[in-house]
Amino acid sequence: MDEAEEVRVGAKQSGEVDRISDLPDSLLCQVLLFLRTKDVVKCSVLSRRWRDVWKCVPRLHLDDYDFYERGNVDSQSSMDNCVRFVDRFLGLHSGLCLESFRFNSLIDWDREPDNALIWRWMNTVLQLKVKHIDYSQDARDSDEPQIPPAIYTCQTLESLDLFGVTMSSPEFVSLPSLRVLKLCCVIFPDDLALETLISGCKALETLNITHYQKDSVVIDAPRLKFLMLHAARTASFIIKNSGSLVKVDLDIVFSLSGGSNFDPADVPKRNMIRNFLGSIYLVKDVIISSRTLEVFYGYSRCEPLPLFCNLSSLNVFFTHDSWEMLPNFLHSCPNLKSLIVNLRTRLDPGRIYMIPGPWCVLSSLEYVRIMSPLKGEEMEMKLVSYILENSPILKKLTLTLSVGCFRKKEKSVILMELIAIPRLSTSCRVIVL
Repeated sequence: MDEAEEVRVGAKQSGEVDRISDLPDSLLCQVLLFLRTKDVVKCSVLSRRWRDVWKCVPRLHLDDYDFYERGNVDSQSSMDNCVRFVDRFLGLHSGLCLESFRFNSLIDWDREPDNALIWRWMNTVLQLKVKHIDYSQDARDSDEPQIPPAIYTCQTLESLDLFGVTMSSPEFVSLPSLRVLKLCCVIFPDDLALETLISGCKALETLNITHYQKDSVVIDAPRLKFLMLHAARTASFIIKNSGSLVKVDLDIVFSLSGGSNFDPADVPKRNMIRNFLGSIYLVKDVIISSRTLEVFYGYSRCEPLPLFCNLSSLNVFFTHDSWEMLPNFLHSCPNLKSLIVNLRTRLDPGRIYMIPGPWCVLSSLEYVRIMSPLKGEEMEMKLVSYILENSPILKKLTLTLSVGCFRKKEKSVILMELIAIPRLSTSCRVIVL
C-alpha cells in the first residue's frame, strides 16, 4: 500500500470521509478540467483510485517547457518525451470527443517547426470533435502553413486562439459553432483568406486581430459583439453588419505614424475613417489607445466626429504626451458615465502641455479613475482640473499618488492642490489611494 492509500485508509478509520475520491469518474473529470494537464497527471500518484482518471479527462493543456528538466541541456530528448506523451494522450481519446486542446511554444529557438507533426496533431484533435483550440508557436518566418485546411470546416469548434502561425488558403469555410476567434501574429496568404475565414463564422461574437500586416481587413460578422483591433500596419478596416457590436478595443493608426501625418487631402483615407467611425458609433464600451485617438483628432479637423450616443464606458491608454485629443473625443460622447485613464509613460518635463478650450461640459460623467500614480506634474493636475471643473454630476474620482518619488511633505502639497481645485459637482468624492 502506498503512502497516499495509507492516508486515505487512515482517514476512513478515523471517521473522516474522502468524498472526492468517492465521486464517479465523470464528475472527477469535470473537476480536473480546471487543472493543466501536467497537474492532472500528477494526481495519478494520489492512490489507485486516481491512477487512471487523468486518461479520461477530455482536455490537453501543455507547454513545451513542461517536459524540460532543470539543468537538462538535451532539448531533443525533452521534445521527444513531449511528442510521445501527446501522441499517447490523443490515442487514449480515439473515438471520443475532446473538449479542449492547448499547446504553446511547440518549437525551441534553434529549430524549424515540424509541420508534419503539427498537421498530424491538428488533424487528430479535429477528428476528435474538439471545441476549443489554443495553439501558439514562433513560426512567423516559415513560408509553409502549420495549420491544416481541415480547421476551416470543423463543425464543433467554438473558440480558436492562434499565435505566430502561418495559415493555408481556405477554399471553403464553414465554422457554424465558432463564437471566439483570436489571431495574433498570424500570417495569411492574402487579405481574401482572412476575409473568407471571418465571413464563414456565422455565430462569431468575439474577434481579436493583433499584429496583422496585410493591406486591408474586411469584417463581416453580423453577430459580433466584441472586437479587438491592434494592427498598426494595416491601412484599411471595413466593418460590415455591425449592428450587434457592443465593445471595441482599438490600437490602430491606419498605416499612419500619428495624427500629425493625417492628410486632409487624402480623400480615400478620409472616406475609410469616416466609414469606420460610422460602423462603431453605436457601441457602449470603448478601449482605445492614444495613437488611435490622435488619428481621430486629426480627422476631426476636417470632418466632425459622429456622436457616440450609446457610449457609457471609455478606457484610454496614453503611451505618449498627446493629451489635447482627449477633450475633443469626450465632446462626442454625450452619455458617457465611466472614464478610465491609463498613463503608460512619463511626460516630458521640457515641453509645455495645454488642453485647448473651450472645454465641453461632461454632463453625464459619474465615475473617473486615473490608474497610473500621479507625480504632481503640471499636465496631470490640468487633467484632474478639467474633470472636476466640468463634471456636474460626478460621483467619484479615484487617484493614486506615486510611491517613493516624493517625501511626505511633497505629497501633502499635492493633496492640498487637489483639495483647492473647484468642483462643479457638489456630491463628488475624490479618493486618493
